[in-house]
Amino acid sequence: MNKSQLNTKSLSRIAAIQTIYQYENYKGESDIEGLLLRMIEFYKDSDVRSDHELNKDSKLKIRLSKNYLQELVKFTHENIEEIDSIIQQYLVKEWTIETLPKLLHAMLRVGVCELKYFPETPRKVIINEYTDISSDMLDDGEIGFVNSVLDKYAAENG
Repeated sequence: MNKSQLNTKSLSRIAAIQTIYQYENYKGESDIEGLLLRMIEFYKDSDVRSDHELNKDSKLKIRLSKNYLQELVKFTHENIEEIDSIIQQYLVKEWTIETLPKLLHAMLRVGVCELKYFPETPRKVIINEYTDISSDMLDDGEIGFVNSVLDKYAAENG
């Protein structure tokens, strides 16, 4: 993702994906609220600048929208079964929800959630955001898959 484009909603989306990923990865060991609080704390930390490859002189402010992050995580978590059934509709035969790589799965969960429950954000913006985010986190085939699933879902439910 272009570092000059890292806005508060973009960062909130990244943090939401990280939270949902961690929740799935540590199932039974952590509750969603605890993970969310730790994620918010992480993004308050000054070390986050180095994690995003920014030097101390950079003018870019790294701040997430706490409310947007909380809403994304809340809606994704509360509707996870419905969101997974939506994702399942777009998987080819050899793939199932259980066999999806966890980071790809988290990305799709939050992306589908935002398309379904956040109608005030233009669909094209959401699809572009998750495609951009996935280009930093996933391999080429998975980036196209994220774009394809979100695009098809948006087209069929617009």
